[in-house]
Amino acid sequence: MSELAALVDKAPLVVCLGPGGVGKTTLSAVLALRQAAAGKRSLVLTIDPARRLADALGVAGLTNDAVDVTAFEAMHPAGSLAALMLDPTATFDHLISLLVADPERRAGLLANRYYQHMSRSLAGTLEYMAVERLHELTHSGRFDAIVLDTPPTTNALDFLEAPDRLAVFFSERVVKWLMPAERRGDSWTRKVFNRAGSAALSLMAKVAGEEFVQDTAGFFGAFADLLGNFRTRGVEVGKLLRDPSTAFLVICAPDLTRLSEAQEIDRRLAGAGCRVHGFVVNRVDEAFLPLHGELERTIERATAHLGGEPQRERVREFMERLEKLRQEHEAAAQAHSRVVEALRKYAAPRPVFSAPRIPAGQSPRAALLALYVGLFADAPRHPSSGEVQLAADGGGQAGPSPLTARAGKDA
Repeated sequence: MSELAALVDKAPLVVCLGPGGVGKTTLSAVLALRQAAAGKRSLVLTIDPARRLADALGVAGLTNDAVDVTAFEAMHPAGSLAALMLDPTATFDHLISLLVADPERRAGLLANRYYQHMSRSLAGTLEYMAVERLHELTHSGRFDAIVLDTPPTTNALDFLEAPDRLAVFFSERVVKWLMPAERRGDSWTRKVFNRAGSAALSLMAKVAGEEFVQDTAGFFGAFADLLGNFRTRGVEVGKLLRDPSTAFLVICAPDLTRLSEAQEIDRRLAGAGCRVHGFVVNRVDEAFLPLHGELERTIERATAHLGGEPQRERVREFMERLEKLRQEHEAAAQAHSRVVEALRKYAAPRPVFSAPRIPAGQSPRAALLALYVGLFADAPRHPSSGEVQLAADGGGQAGPSPLTARAGKDA
């Protein structure tokens, strides 16, 4: 079995990170397809709204609800594949509907202007809601394995730090400053605190306006008894991300700038208490045109086959263009090889995998399948999967979810 297959097959959660424009979303789908081929109920959760992923998976579109992917069923008859694209606003609204039973209070909270601003445009909401969606999915029992496609570079690190920031943001010390006084009691220390809080609110009113302050205080007043749920979710997802069985893969392209970015992500992850398990260099060229030193002999053979001497100049022109292409391709392949080797030296003893560059003009589905073959051609699949076929037929079955078991342990 290939080392990459062994890594993703045993990981209940695979987190893919990397700079933008390196094919991270498509590779995330390929990894989820590999897990399905190993007999898992797998989900790829993307925060990238690219239409290309939906096209590659053969679905009409991706939404905030998991969509079953049936285009590759013959490759995973013992497993299943689903895909989901995060909608932070819908996730936040859904969370409120779960936590607030009273219809009137729920409607008031959803209509609150501070809530609407926070859920739709506040910086960091995307990462916070990704935390919540991941928490919900890991506890749902629907999936054995999840592949998370994170936003590019810095935002990806924001996502990893979001659980801790979420716990701090909704800490009691912060909330007390904005909670209405009648919700805090009437002890002497609280009365002193209330005066300090009132001064802070008065200052906020001068800066942002009285109406904004009232909406903010009203939001925290209505939201106060939900804060424990948010803190708990943030802590649980933080544990999940730092669990030894969670696999982090950094994806980059074969150039020095992307290599530097991948190394920086690795260092920052280590600082956050998360270990990168491997690296994938995508779009790697390898030399494949065996024409070096044989140009004249090839021209002679081609001229004879195409009708003799009158065709010689046409053949020579074509072969010279082909030789130029070979030289350019060989130079690119050598440059890519040097980048991959440099990353291997940096990453050792952790593995570095390379995925082939797919020629332009291929359909999204063909590109996804080519990447799958390039990465996992030598990896066996679930015993009942049979041989790989690229037709869209087959069945599926489900098994126990290690995600749920682990979430229950952490809860």
